[in-house]
Order: sequence, then structure tokens, then C-alpha cells
Amino acid sequence: MAQEKFLCIPEDNNFTQPNLWGLEAEQPKETELANCLVLALPVYKDTGKRREWSCALHAQPSLFQPDTDMELIASASHELAAQSQRKSLKPGDRVALTGIMRADTLTFPTGERNIMYQLALTQAPQMVVKEKRVSTTVYEQRRKRR
Repeated sequence: MAQEKFLCIPEDNNFTQPNLWGLEAEQPKETELANCLVLALPVYKDTGKRREWSCALHAQPSLFQPDTDMELIASASHELAAQSQRKSLKPGDRVALTGIMRADTLTFPTGERNIMYQLALTQAPQMVVKEKRVSTTVYEQRRKRR
């Protein structure tokens, strides 16, 4: 097997690497899911240097996507994570998501296979329907008992 050498060609004091024909990386396709049900409270982590947001969802069939039916984990980082956290998603909310979909196949020792879907968001979630918010403060609970 012949080894290919990478040449650095100077262009205006910059170095560029020529492309390898036939090995160009395929650009990931952006996926839009219009009817996603939030299954659990999102998890938001801010370490000061890095912000991360993730949420478990169920993408359900809709008028324009009748074949969509999967559980997935949506995630975002940096500024998009902060924007997603500001949406204050709660279980039962319905959102529209846009991002890059990745499917990972897990094979268990029993031979069973499971596909995990992950969506790296490219836009903040868009609220479609908000679940009724229930106040859980002690003050509100006592007030309702009277």
C-alpha cells in the first residue's frame, strides 16, 4: 500500500494542505424535528469556562413528519446552551428542534441492539406548546389547603 505524503504549499506566508480526492468529509445534514415532547427536566452545567445543556425528548409524528417516532437526547454548548436554558423547558412541553442528528448503535452482551439518537442543536429550541405550570412552593401549597 502506497503512503501519501502531505505537502505544505506556501501561499502568502500561510500553509495549506491539498485535499485528498475522494476522501472529502461529507457535510452533516441539519435535521428539523417539529413535534418533540420534553420527557425530563433539562440538565444545565456552567463551569465558568464551558456551558452545557442536555434534555431527553420524544420526537413524535406530525403532519409533515408522519414517520418520526424516536426518543433522543438533545444537547448544546456555549452560548446556545445558555439560550436553551432560558427557555425553561419542563416535562410535557412541546418544542421544535433543529440540529445535527447522530445515531449510535449499542450492542449488549446478550446480542440485543439498541439505537441511541443524539441531536446537537444548531438553534435554540422553539416552544410549540407549554405544559401548564404548577406552583410547588410551600406558601402556595398552604394557601390552597385553606
